[in-house]
Amino acid sequence: MNFEVVTSIDDPLFKTALEMYEDIFKAEIREDRHVFIHSLTSKYIKQHYLFLVGLLDGKVISLSTGHYEPTTNSAFIIYLMVHPDYRNQRIGVQTLERTEQELHKHAQSVHGRDANMIMLESFGEDSYDDEAGKEQANMRKGFFNRHGYEILQDLDYIQPNPQKSLPPTPIDLFIKQYLPLQKDVISPSIRSCYINKYIHGNENDREFVYKLLEDMNL
Repeated sequence: MNFEVVTSIDDPLFKTALEMYEDIFKAEIREDRHVFIHSLTSKYIKQHYLFLVGLLDGKVISLSTGHYEPTTNSAFIIYLMVHPDYRNQRIGVQTLERTEQELHKHAQSVHGRDANMIMLESFGEDSYDDEAGKEQANMRKGFFNRHGYEILQDLDYIQPNPQKSLPPTPIDLFIKQYLPLQKDVISPSIRSCYINKYIHGNENDREFVYKLLEDMNL
């Protein structure tokens, strides 16, 4: 297996990876293609945006995306997915590890050291009414825990809905620390990553996002 960092929307891997993304995620919960296009082309964020494609024999089998936030030396993994035909083969592990490496490269280029922390969102079992959904949520939680990510317990975290006409959604926030961090460092890092993703990346209304941050005491 090998990985390619996509830096242009004209790269054929960009289109192929997005097609896999759209096959995996239902229309009502996925982001519009424009978000990915904007993130790779916006002068403000493209320098520290990651679009990573995993390949096996030339076929796209995994995808991850993320943002590095230089002012707080932190990063935000947005998507981590594996083609259904290749799950339970440690492809997700390899993709996560390579994603972390690539985000740390951004930190190294700015600060000469790894990122202080990486965060990611994942729906917990409370987000599901059915047992299958709860089981999948617990499997994701176990996967992230095994790789050093822990749910931030003292934060009622909410995510702007990908469908902007719908209300925000409660979701678990996982944090992986690369050095011991106090709350007065973690909170501003979350805030900066949140703004970077949801204002500059997704182009949500600034006042709307700031209100969500206020509601979360960030």
